[in-house]
Amino acid sequence: MNKLFFASCFCLFFGGAVTNVRSQQKPIEAMHIYLLMGQSNMAGRGEVTDYYAKQGHPRVMTLGQTGEWVPAKHPLHFDKPKVVGVGPGLAFGTAMADAYPDAVIGLVPCAVGGTSIAKWAPGAYDESTNTHPYDDAVTRITKAMAAGIIKGVIWHQGEGDSNPASASVYLEKLEMLVGRVRTLVGNPTLPFVVGQLARYRKSYQLINEELTNLPDAVPCTAVVSSEGLWHLGDGTHFDSPSASELGRRFADGMLTLQQLAEAPSPTAADPEGWEQLLGGNDPNIRWRSIRGDRFPDEGWQAADGILTVLPGRKGGDIITREQFSDFELVFDFMLSDSANTGLKYFVAPLKTAKGKSVLNGPEYQLIDDFKHESVIDGKSPETSTGSLYLLFAPEDKVLHRPGMWNQAKIIAQGDQVEHWLNGRCILRYNRTSDIFRERVGQTKFNDYQEGYGEAKSGHILLQDHGDRASFRNLRIRRLP
Repeated sequence: MNKLFFASCFCLFFGGAVTNVRSQQKPIEAMHIYLLMGQSNMAGRGEVTDYYAKQGHPRVMTLGQTGEWVPAKHPLHFDKPKVVGVGPGLAFGTAMADAYPDAVIGLVPCAVGGTSIAKWAPGAYDESTNTHPYDDAVTRITKAMAAGIIKGVIWHQGEGDSNPASASVYLEKLEMLVGRVRTLVGNPTLPFVVGQLARYRKSYQLINEELTNLPDAVPCTAVVSSEGLWHLGDGTHFDSPSASELGRRFADGMLTLQQLAEAPSPTAADPEGWEQLLGGNDPNIRWRSIRGDRFPDEGWQAADGILTVLPGRKGGDIITREQFSDFELVFDFMLSDSANTGLKYFVAPLKTAKGKSVLNGPEYQLIDDFKHESVIDGKSPETSTGSLYLLFAPEDKVLHRPGMWNQAKIIAQGDQVEHWLNGRCILRYNRTSDIFRERVGQTKFNDYQEGYGEAKSGHILLQDHGDRASFRNLRIRRLP
């Protein structure tokens, strides 16, 4: 569909709105198109009461069952006409339209109730609906691309895979699906936002546990929370208020990924390749909670270029959205009296002996050497400031007292790592050497099945140990 034909369709459906747009001389551009994929909780099973039947937005359209663009109304999907109802799609589209006031949002319903992720592969057939979920989606996506630009995907699926065998391969199959869709639309970094399964059924947590690893495994993805959402009485499907709230959470996740993707290139701004990890006062652009996909609402404070973890341990640890391999990282830090915190790097998923997946990596320890009881008077140098926590002690360091700024630097290239403090190299080690592995084996880190500290790439992490500590001038550059 060319732009002129789309404009004509838009006049037919929204004549008043178009008159208003023309009066402001704002041209109608290509649609911002989003794909709605998954199974029944994406398709929607909430009751379409009068309240929901009246919902809509003058700039949100949907690709109907026959391939024509029509105003978006509940229900958007048509996978099972007798039971289809309110899903997250319309609330998502409305939130995106509010975020982009000059854009027309196009929704492409592709979800099919009752499908496992195995049905979302080329050629796979679903007998209960007499459909080929992935192949049919490809047809609709191709049709939609003629009217605009595919801007992202929202995905909610996994109820049909909530058993140990299917959950064990779920992330692998989802990663393949993301790759296929990105190849289809010609965008290798297409934002892909996934919703957690509901928390009211224990078996669903098998999939939710796998989803926690998605942002680390697949770039430009996010997982939004299902906390507080409830079912319509069947123990499976979200009720209408919960489905709508999930749609708004999908929009928050999508906007976060888009904001991150549109951040200016660091090499364009700095010829030496330095990237600011705290540009301005919005840490959500580069950082997120280790427990979710957003920066914590409390416990951390960003102001005047300084990032501060506040007392009380209310925020939890934070990690960079991106991962880094070879890098040089510099930052200033200032501790409060008796404070204990740290900066970790090469943070990656590790499995404990019991099979639990956790994020961890080597730590540049930050602690009040002058007053903290665990290190005062030279006790436990391998846990003092600048140490590789529990493994190697720093040497020949100069540390300023709490309330004063110190400058730290970490250089990691290949297996070689250096810790610097106030202009001095205080520690060097090889993270795959025999002595490194021997010392790991003598600590709590020996509990991991994989090699602790040996990931090829990983996140940067700032700890919240409940003590006040401030950071500024956080910069990183990637080394060749």
